[in-house]
Amino acid sequence: MLKRKKKKVEDDAKQKTESASPQGISSQGNALRSSVLLALLLSLLPLLGGFGYLVLVREPEARSTQLDRVSQSWADQQASSINYLIADLDTRVKGAAESPMVRQAMSSGSEKTLELVESAMLDYFPDAISLRLLPIDDMGTAGLAGGTQGLRNHIEVDLARRTAEGLEEPKPVAYQFEDQWLTSLSELVIDPRNSRDKAVLITTISNDLLSTRMRALDAGAGRFLLEQIYTSRGRDHIDLIAASGSGDVEEFRRYASVPGTGWRVSFTPSQQLLSDLNVSMTPVYATLVLCVLALLLGAIALLLFFPRRLNQDLEKVISAADKKTPLVLQIPELVTIAKQLRRATLRNLRQGAAPPPAPAIPQPVVETSMTKRDELTNPMFQSHNMLDEDEEVMELDLPESAQADTQDEGIDGFPHHIFRAYDIRGDASSELNEAMVKRIGGAIAAMARDLDEQALIIGCDGRKSSPRIKANLIKTLMECGRDVIDIGMVPTPLLYFATRHLDCKSGVMVTGSHNPADDNGIKLVLQGRTIAAGGIQKIKELAISGAFQKGAGRMIRESITEDYVDEVVNDIAIAIPLKVVVDAGNGATSEVAPQLFTEMGCEVVPLYCEVDGNFPNHPPDTSNEANLLDLAERVQEEGADFGVAFDGDGDRLAVVTGSGRVIRSDLLMMIFARDVVARNPGADVVFDVKCSRHLGQIISQYGGRPVLWKTGHAFMKEKMLETGALLGGEFSGHIFFGERWYGFDDGMYAAGRLAEILSTVGQSLDETIAEFPETVNTPEILIDVGEGEKFDLMSRIVKVMDFQRGKVNTLDGVRVDFSEGWGLLRASNTSPALTARFEADTGEHLAAIQQEFREQIAMAAPDLNLPF
Repeated sequence: MLKRKKKKVEDDAKQKTESASPQGISSQGNALRSSVLLALLLSLLPLLGGFGYLVLVREPEARSTQLDRVSQSWADQQASSINYLIADLDTRVKGAAESPMVRQAMSSGSEKTLELVESAMLDYFPDAISLRLLPIDDMGTAGLAGGTQGLRNHIEVDLARRTAEGLEEPKPVAYQFEDQWLTSLSELVIDPRNSRDKAVLITTISNDLLSTRMRALDAGAGRFLLEQIYTSRGRDHIDLIAASGSGDVEEFRRYASVPGTGWRVSFTPSQQLLSDLNVSMTPVYATLVLCVLALLLGAIALLLFFPRRLNQDLEKVISAADKKTPLVLQIPELVTIAKQLRRATLRNLRQGAAPPPAPAIPQPVVETSMTKRDELTNPMFQSHNMLDEDEEVMELDLPESAQADTQDEGIDGFPHHIFRAYDIRGDASSELNEAMVKRIGGAIAAMARDLDEQALIIGCDGRKSSPRIKANLIKTLMECGRDVIDIGMVPTPLLYFATRHLDCKSGVMVTGSHNPADDNGIKLVLQGRTIAAGGIQKIKELAISGAFQKGAGRMIRESITEDYVDEVVNDIAIAIPLKVVVDAGNGATSEVAPQLFTEMGCEVVPLYCEVDGNFPNHPPDTSNEANLLDLAERVQEEGADFGVAFDGDGDRLAVVTGSGRVIRSDLLMMIFARDVVARNPGADVVFDVKCSRHLGQIISQYGGRPVLWKTGHAFMKEKMLETGALLGGEFSGHIFFGERWYGFDDGMYAAGRLAEILSTVGQSLDETIAEFPETVNTPEILIDVGEGEKFDLMSRIVKVMDFQRGKVNTLDGVRVDFSEGWGLLRASNTSPALTARFEADTGEHLAAIQQEFREQIAMAAPDLNLPF
């Protein structure tokens, strides 16, 4: 009885279970709802965490960094402004000291004559309150003790004594006299006809002049203090000698020394400046709310629509289980189940029909490559971006020699001329064909192997032929055992940046630079250095040999643009928003340049900012001023502050002022040099032989060291590395910043530095360049010469030339400096031509210099057609 009762209870339980869940299938919980809630939670946690980090850590830190940079920039600009004022006054005083009127008064020894000269000279110095000319006898300045001869106090007496001794360059001295702050400057005057006739010229100005100058840069930004630092009785003292503006944010007070003086500028920002720079967090909060709402709506949509879609697909799976018709599902995860269900159903149907036993299904054979792969040691290649080995890793066998592809080209038809001074460049279809690119890629791989460089970064510009050349290079590099990081279509500066930013110091850039659309080329960086003449010739020799090592490299893809933009934006501080027209010329900067200037806070007007390798609007050569006409017109139409143009790969810069004037690069370098050298006295500045001689004078004037060097971006970078220069530039538009940047040529970064300077000096670009010397000069003149003839022709010209009036420099071609100007003739490294340029004080002198060059060239090449 007990057994029967127990069995009855078990049967009842089983019956209840089966009635509650048909066919014995049950569910426990709701996995979909749990998964969605878990995914929602996992999505919200990093979102809220990132928002908290942004608001509590990143934003205050970024704001502090920006305020610090802006405050220092205001201090530096005010110091430069004061320096310009003092330097201008000092120059005028020196000019007055050398006048015949002063020398005559010194030799006369007449006190009345001296007074008349002082009165006359004071008329030429309306900003001075007094001017004293003090003769120095054989006893020096002994007679000045006690404040005699009209000197106000012992400070002026001491200034006169130190000037007379001539032991050091006297600095301006500020002091308080009768409740007024004054500043005195002194100059030693020596009569060249009689060195015993000496005098000290002391000029005194009111410090109200300094305050007025400081107020010109005030603009409500904060409080500027001009302070004089001196040591007395073993202690340092600070005098406040001029002031302007108001500011009370002491936390960001910054200082800048005034060159050539014992003064410094102190800048304390105002609350108004802080509020102007403060970025509203409302968009951030709004973005967070939208993200949370989007996640919630997505979760709700998933909970509502996924079960319906799942049921629909399940019905399809069940209804098609016994059919052989194609089955298309919306949920890929059900495909495996559908296949298994169809197999099981068909198996049951076949078993019900008692078919003959099926033969055994053979097991598939997996073929493996006999090429042994070395494990990649570069951590870059352990990224999740690694390509699928079965699909995208190339393992094609490279022939023993590329000669089979080129037949006898390596002997007779090899295009030697495409291997130039600092890059490879030629016709894309006939000279950089697949066979030639294969040879070049093998040569690059061999050089990288010899330098123990396993990986290379590769990028290309927007030319039609660039993707083909890049793909062939990648294939060849991998076949030769090198790993490749493909950064896609980028401007050349981003390839240079990638070799500094990623864990890889070597790279290959496929670009025709500023050459016509049918041309293309290759620039190469190995171990962080641009390969120049010797390296290019080594590639040529290896390419001719055609014997390359076999291997099996891998490839990953990386995007570098956002990192580049972030680093430039964090480096450059633009105090006042500017309106800039950006002409990318349909080149590789078409997307990056407008994005960069927008994120720096400028209003951007894009011009030809769509990548098109045919360059339909104008050629990509910014050194030809005819290609800048559209930019000049648009700048004037838009009322922009200035316009910038970049060549095909973005390493060159051209600039147009607000009035539509094209600024040549040597004049642009004067702006950059004044800015850099003012902060870095004694810094080297490198420039090429095509630049104005006034550039060297400007560099020296502001305390730098000018270095004249060969034309060519690779040569310039080598010289900057050798000298430790903080700035370099070529007349063609390549600008190299070693201060705050990496020293490579970057047109976009240089344009950003120009915007930074203009936003802080309170002047337009036209006003800024008006401060520099004006000359009569020519652009770069191209003289058509065959590629294989240009260097021989230059050698003949150098041998026969005889410039008796000028100083000849053969560093790069022939540059001859005359007293009234200079001229240059050299062989182009990038095109089949000689290039010439001329500069002089007047049009007549320019014509005379050109005529002398024509005569000298005619002795070596009388039939050469000269376009000047």
